[in-house]
Amino acid sequence: MKKTKNIAFLLILLFTSMTVSAHQDFWVVTESGNVKTRIKTGYQYEEIKKVQIIGELAELLAKKLNYNEPILLDFNHYYVGTAEPIYFLSFDNGTIKYNYDGARKGQPLLSKKGIVVRQVSSEFDIVNTLKMLEYSINNWKTIKKEQTKIEYNENYCDWIINSIDTNKSIDILASKETEVIKEIKKTKIYRPEKDFKSGITYYWQNDKYNIVFKKNNKEELVTTLNRIYDIQRKWNTVFIFETSSDFLVYDTYKKEIVSKKWKIENAEKNYRPYEINHIGGDKYSISFYYYSKEPGIQPKNQILIYARHDDKLIQNLNKLMKE
Repeated sequence: MKKTKNIAFLLILLFTSMTVSAHQDFWVVTESGNVKTRIKTGYQYEEIKKVQIIGELAELLAKKLNYNEPILLDFNHYYVGTAEPIYFLSFDNGTIKYNYDGARKGQPLLSKKGIVVRQVSSEFDIVNTLKMLEYSINNWKTIKKEQTKIEYNENYCDWIINSIDTNKSIDILASKETEVIKEIKKTKIYRPEKDFKSGITYYWQNDKYNIVFKKNNKEELVTTLNRIYDIQRKWNTVFIFETSSDFLVYDTYKKEIVSKKWKIENAEKNYRPYEINHIGGDKYSISFYYYSKEPGIQPKNQILIYARHDDKLIQNLNKLMKE
């Protein structure tokens, strides 16, 4: 009986805190010096912040190479699964024409022609993007001469765009990092967030994500991660996902990791950031939807409950209720 009452209490807290929102893809555009970045995505993924970090690093790279003309870094985020990165390099105004709507005229994204590095991927690699940009800056005349109109109709794209042979990107990625790239990598770029004053955040440096605790203009290194998939601050707790399944829990007000590394079951079926809510006391819900071969209503909703003080995770509240 006690177990049933506890579950019922959790459900009341949970469903009164959950929100439902409509979904539509959107663009986020930022400018850093002569560099313009644009990302198309479907939810508030951390890839948005990564693209802004890339923009700041790209501005530094352009300055080191004495390139002052317009640059567009255009990112199409394939977030419903895994997509191998593909790169398109051109010298134009960034216009995309769409096969599915022949009457629709593409809009220029640059006020005058410049370097365009366009990519489609489920995750954007910072150093590889810098490699593509460095090649483009050093070879923009060749790109302008060799680019042709191509059709690209994969990963929910239906484009007609300019690009040089996409196989060239294989050679660029395989090339060794230049001294310029190595120098740029030493730069600290903090997670862009204008209202952040203190607590847990991170900066990118040397292709690592350094988690730091900041207070009174001082910072202390907490840990270093190879990747970051998501970061969410809820009440006095910070959830940082290194991948779509692995997460650690931090204290908002201390230099402290308060959990072991947890792995979420069925995470590979999830295609959007987790909905995390503080549901009372030290407990948090982590919720997502996924499609399953199991009978019944689709998609399935998986609800996890995390208890911070004991560092315990209920992987599937719905399953627990049936036991």
